[in-house]
Amino acid sequence: MSPASSHPEQQPPVVEVRDMDFCYGTHIVLHDISLSAERNRVTALIGPSGCGKSTLLRCVNRMNDRVASARVSKGQVLVKGKNIHDSDVDLTQLRRQVGMVFQKSNPFPKSIYDNVAYGLRIHGVKAKDILDDAVERALRSSALWDELKDRLTQNALGLSGGQQQRLCIARAIATHPDVLLMDEPCSALDPIATLKIEELMHQLAREYTVIIVTHNMQQAVRVSDYTAFLHLGKLIEFGDTEALFSNPKQKLTEAYLRGTFS
Repeated sequence: MSPASSHPEQQPPVVEVRDMDFCYGTHIVLHDISLSAERNRVTALIGPSGCGKSTLLRCVNRMNDRVASARVSKGQVLVKGKNIHDSDVDLTQLRRQVGMVFQKSNPFPKSIYDNVAYGLRIHGVKAKDILDDAVERALRSSALWDELKDRLTQNALGLSGGQQQRLCIARAIATHPDVLLMDEPCSALDPIATLKIEELMHQLAREYTVIIVTHNMQQAVRVSDYTAFLHLGKLIEFGDTEALFSNPKQKLTEAYLRGTFS
């Protein structure tokens, strides 16, 4: 299921999930999922708790591999046309290509500078001038440079919750990923910090393909171009956000959006 067909001038999707079943052991938790995420667009995944939103998000950079019994039993996940389960895929490189920001901010107990430079150093970047440029670029892109440029040597754990989450975004984009995954990035933040993250998403979409999981339907409307509604591990509806919220095609989608869902 792809919204791209209504926008023939756009490039092929950066992320594409094709007919995917995902299992934990013998239990299928995602059923026959097909969707795409286009370049420079924000795609939101919505649905009730336990519907498979975060599991689907983690399929895009194979974070689910950390669970021994987890597997894609059918279908494919492609990033820039490459099946990420091919035998020649390097997980470290994949996760450089597909950055991730988690629900709870998780800065390392290091300096602000070292947090942002962490991924680059893992990939062998040692030159100070390159690291300096990358740290400044990432902090500017995450709207933190003006706040933190004189505090780069301070411990990141001393930042506010909203600053910590933006720092985690800076860390994720410092390696120049193609895709940025965000798993409920505002759920632990106050309204002011949430607004800053939402404003940041619009800016990030100018450079990245962004996929966000959110329980907040109003947030999906505010930040996303496309929305996917999941229920019990199945993709019920996927399309342009404005169209999906104003005129859903599926009765289940309409019931969920209206709050009559049970």
